[in-house]
Amino acid sequence: MKALGNLVADEKLVRRALHYLNAFRLLVAISALVIVFSPLGEGLPAGYRVLGQAAALMYAIAAITFIVTHIRRRDQVAELASFSLASDIILLGIILHAFGGIATALVILLLFTVGISALILDLRTALLFAAIVTLGLLADAFITATDIPEAAGLLQAALYGIAAFGIALGASLLGRWGREYQLLAERRGLDLANLGQVNELIIHRMRSGVLVVDASDEIRQMNEAAWYLLGNPPVGKRNLKQVSPPLAERLHRWRKNGKSEDEGMLLQATQAAVVPRMLNTPGIHGTEATLIFLEDTSVVSRRARDLAQSSLARLSASIAHEIRNPLGALSHAAQLLDESEDLNKADRKLVGMILNHSARMNDIVENVLKLSRRERARIEPVNLVTWIRKLAGDFRRYHKLSEERLKLEIPSASIMVLIDASQLTQAVWNLMENALKHAAVDGQEVRITLRVSPIRGHREIALDIIDNGPGIPLEKRSQVFEPFFTTHKQGSGLGLYLARQLCDANQAPLEYVQVPNAGACFRILLRRPENAAGNSGTKKKVASKSRA
Repeated sequence: MKALGNLVADEKLVRRALHYLNAFRLLVAISALVIVFSPLGEGLPAGYRVLGQAAALMYAIAAITFIVTHIRRRDQVAELASFSLASDIILLGIILHAFGGIATALVILLLFTVGISALILDLRTALLFAAIVTLGLLADAFITATDIPEAAGLLQAALYGIAAFGIALGASLLGRWGREYQLLAERRGLDLANLGQVNELIIHRMRSGVLVVDASDEIRQMNEAAWYLLGNPPVGKRNLKQVSPPLAERLHRWRKNGKSEDEGMLLQATQAAVVPRMLNTPGIHGTEATLIFLEDTSVVSRRARDLAQSSLARLSASIAHEIRNPLGALSHAAQLLDESEDLNKADRKLVGMILNHSARMNDIVENVLKLSRRERARIEPVNLVTWIRKLAGDFRRYHKLSEERLKLEIPSASIMVLIDASQLTQAVWNLMENALKHAAVDGQEVRITLRVSPIRGHREIALDIIDNGPGIPLEKRSQVFEPFFTTHKQGSGLGLYLARQLCDANQAPLEYVQVPNAGACFRILLRRPENAAGNSGTKKKVASKSRA
């Protein structure tokens, strides 16, 4: 794998170097043609001028040929580079001889060619080119021995040859280091890109909201949790003052005094309680940006509540076991006493009160024992539409309700969700019975609606249980899910608590939401299987609804 990476990197390097080499070769060819065919070349001997003109023409033709070949052929770049550099050495050697041999500065072109070959080709080829250059310079020294003293010419040619070998070795070493550093940089760049993607995915999936706000209060980035907490603002709405004025005010106070406030705040859009944490970070182009973490305190509160309620459930179960036997004996004695013919009307009324309150206490004991005996949820994919229709039919028959009093607003197409059908049936049943008991005001007929709607990009399904009652007062909404809290004189205060416990076991949060032109609305957020959630994004919404 490493060798393959080196080969790919070398091919890229050679291909890039050939572009510059072709441009340099064309520039040298044009310069040589101008010199030999202009009055500047008249100072050369006739034979040497003809040789220079021929070599310059051949060099220009070779330069154009190599450019065309390099453009048309994208493979075998190493072979093309070797052949072109070998041609350069031969033709430049002829041009060098025509212009006066090693006594001129054109030797630099040969040394430059050797250095280029060492940078982009292997060391063996570079040493071969250095040997050819050395032999050519020595041959030129012998040919021009009549004009230059033989010892001085040979010494000068030998020094140029040594320089050629030194340039080949040094350039080859530098080229190898450069390729290694390039591979290392590419690997580091790939690692950084992967790390950036992982960090972005982690931030995107964090349960805490994360926002990046610039100096003008414009939201530059936000993760999915922050988008939900801020009420799903549209793409064009990115000013923090418009999205959440309380959060913008908290940010301005932090910028002014630099002190973080531990006091939580309520986001108006979602009624979520959060504790914002601010941190300065360098922005883009030198601008200052602020990183805001929105810590949802409901998660911590829910964990604390679950611990407290778990302890309470165990304690209540122990008490319920102790109460059940004497309560049964008391109820049985009251029933026997009610069968007596010697009781007067007043005593029989007292016996009725004992039986009613015994039945109420027995309901409380049964609910507490249900909590303690609750089994682990067996979550599996369930067709929500079919399940709701069956549940509604059973509830209508049990309570003798008409279809007008229990309406269904559900899609006609099937929707798969992950639930334990038996536990969620018990939770929704309790919520509907709670509506029948608490929604009746001034003798009006209670009407219940079960509504199903996709939210959060079809990743979750909202199941709403809505009644036509007066709803729950604002000051009591935070207490409705607490155990033994009730507003009905005959209520046990465990119905909503038990429903939430069952929903939590199914990883389906139960919450109270405000719905316009309706009474109380309890919403259960149901999860979809991953494949169904992924496919729903590509399908159109099913707008038609059926009323069962």
